[in-house]
Amino acid sequence: MIIVFKPHTPEDKINEVSKMIEHLGYEPRVIKGVEHTVIGAVGDEKIHRSLEIFKSFPCVADVIPIQKRYKLASREYHESDSFVMIGKEKIGAGNFQVIAGPCAVESREQMRQAAKDIYAAGVRILRGGAYKPRTSPYDFQGLGEEGLQILKEIKEEFNMPVITEILGVTHVKQVAEVADCLQIGARNCQNYHLLEHVANAGRPVLLKRGMASTVEEWLSAAEYLIVHGCPNVILCERGIRTFETATRSTLDLGAVAVAKRETHLPVIVDPSHAAGKVDLVLPLSRAAVAVGADGIIVETHPDPVNATSDAAQQIPSGKFGEFIKSLTPIIEAMRKA
Repeated sequence: MIIVFKPHTPEDKINEVSKMIEHLGYEPRVIKGVEHTVIGAVGDEKIHRSLEIFKSFPCVADVIPIQKRYKLASREYHESDSFVMIGKEKIGAGNFQVIAGPCAVESREQMRQAAKDIYAAGVRILRGGAYKPRTSPYDFQGLGEEGLQILKEIKEEFNMPVITEILGVTHVKQVAEVADCLQIGARNCQNYHLLEHVANAGRPVLLKRGMASTVEEWLSAAEYLIVHGCPNVILCERGIRTFETATRSTLDLGAVAVAKRETHLPVIVDPSHAAGKVDLVLPLSRAAVAVGADGIIVETHPDPVNATSDAAQQIPSGKFGEFIKSLTPIIEAMRKA
């Protein structure tokens, strides 16, 4: 339920209602807007008493039930677009970001060159996997702690915030000490135990859509993060599994439009994993911008041919400036739209 206060309601009245909501067994979440202050009451109405009683309060304009399963992530709870800070960089609410870097951290030299190239192209957020979830146990699994140390050094040298993936609860704390944003990959989108632990790490979270997750399941996974103390969630569409084999995954841009309509959270697109082929990354990136995404996360490598993973889809970092230049007209057009 959402309790909407009348304009100019005094702070003490808002606090009074908040305490009453808590007494009734709900968790009050207060949001102060330009015109109205609202309280989102989190809890199960089948167990606790109805909040319809607040309609009779002089300071309350309305009490609105939220039908969505993802209540705190919904537009009903927070009508305007939210933004998330990754380091000093803002994403969402009109702030478009390109996030780039190699699929995996392979060496200090590789990461330094990639960071140097994308920084020169204007990118200010670096991605790179220290721990890698691989389908085959024989594939490169990442450098682990050594990879984290490399990310830390590159982050400090270039003053760039870092995004890297969390695979399990055992290294959440360790990764959070280095990363400015924690990534939940497609395989872990509905790993609710992991989501709860990551939510407590005190970092923004980039939540990729599961390869077979519906939009509702994806947004409900975001709700897990928010409910457990992580309001700074970025949704990422990375392609879903279908019968199509022409691309690595089927990029569902319709889901991006739906997510932007249904939730206030920033929504970005991963064209690299959807494409699986480097020549498709630019057109899919343009389409992502055009559909209203708040950013893209792209794989780039100084020497893609010799990359330990995802070689076919990584843009040569030395040419990343050309990629940004080709994408800029679409970004500028959407800013004016």
